[in-house]
Amino acid sequence: MFAPRLLTLFTLLAAGPAAAPAMHGAPATNAAPRLALKEVVERVQKRYDGAKDFRARFNQTLTNAAFGRKSHSAGEVLLKKPGRMRWNYAQPEPKLYLADGNTLWLFEPEDRQAFKQDLKSSQLPAALAFLAGQGKLSAEFDITLADAKTLYGTPGDYRLSLSPKTPQAQVKTILFVVDPKTFDVRESVITDQQANINDLLFSDIRTNTNLPDATFRWAPPAGVRLIDAAKLGR
Repeated sequence: MFAPRLLTLFTLLAAGPAAAPAMHGAPATNAAPRLALKEVVERVQKRYDGAKDFRARFNQTLTNAAFGRKSHSAGEVLLKKPGRMRWNYAQPEPKLYLADGNTLWLFEPEDRQAFKQDLKSSQLPAALAFLAGQGKLSAEFDITLADAKTLYGTPGDYRLSLSPKTPQAQVKTILFVVDPKTFDVRESVITDQQANINDLLFSDIRTNTNLPDATFRWAPPAGVRLIDAAKLGR
């Protein structure tokens, strides 16, 4: 079902608004004194807590470990507390993921079908609790500084390695590449239990823009086949 894919999307933004995409291998800028892990986490948390909403462009690379295949997509993401999110995929084909606070939706225009799932019965509550400002990174994850030799980010970035304290089928580890000046999350890399990787880069970030509530309301257009997750398997 589509809930595991949505879990990945919600979890990657748990730390808050992202910044411009990291350029792999770029030279380091004048380095500021390095902070201890605890302070880095606190600053990332504060950055998120101060954002009531945000919107950004994203580029996503999914790597299938079993077959060694990569797929690429791009679009726009919009988020508003509490617990509302919209992913407008533009490439390689139009697609919509949306959470309105009660229901999860997946709309595939080319296939003329939409999936829905009650938020309470989905696999997302823990992630949404954090997005709603009710959770803390340090409470949900065991956090360490990742190896500086990782391929992600630039030499001056902080790299946080997060492991869920409660085991999750869809999330084994998360890597956040954190800007050392703004403490925005530039990049999020999620690895699942099968070693598949979901890598997202963000750009054109705008925060606290008073996104209209209507942005997160959606209903299937006429003629679209509706699939209710609650009725599957009955």
